[in-house]
Amino acid sequence: SIGQGVPVLRISNIKDRMLDLSNLKHVSLPKKTFEGLLLKNGDLLIIRTSGSRDLVGTCAVFRGEGHFVFASYLIRLRFDPIKAYPEFVSWFINSSLGRQQVDAVSRQIMMNNINSEELRSLQIPLPSVVVQKKIMERVASGRDEISRELESAGKLTQSINADIEALILGAEKLSQK
Repeated sequence: SIGQGVPVLRISNIKDRMLDLSNLKHVSLPKKTFEGLLLKNGDLLIIRTSGSRDLVGTCAVFRGEGHFVFASYLIRLRFDPIKAYPEFVSWFINSSLGRQQVDAVSRQIMMNNINSEELRSLQIPLPSVVVQKKIMERVASGRDEISRELESAGKLTQSINADIEALILGAEKLSQK
């Protein structure tokens, strides 16, 4: 066994197409099993089976420090760094084009499932890694811009609500005279 246990990534750690390393469970494993499940930087984790069809095939890239392993409901993919940038592959699989393919090849037998062979059948466009990284830079800047706009919209909504409440309360005070 490895110490008090190693953190194990589960379905619940894949949130909004990102890995959430909070709320980790730990497991003690024999050395050989631990070595076989050990995650490396850039590994792609894909939800293999779930009661929710929307979750099957959802994925996120592991970028973590220290030792982590993955649960049996996940599939780990590793890429040749000369051919594929993990964040790009994850983004594509999670995109509407990727989801259409996942939905077409996944099966429903009590639970929704996808296996390694079905994943291999996905048609993932792979421009050069340089282009894949540029695409992901644009995606990241777009996400940042969207976050700023959402934050601005939230502040505007609060301001409008406060103004309306003040007008309503002020009108009620007027009507009491």
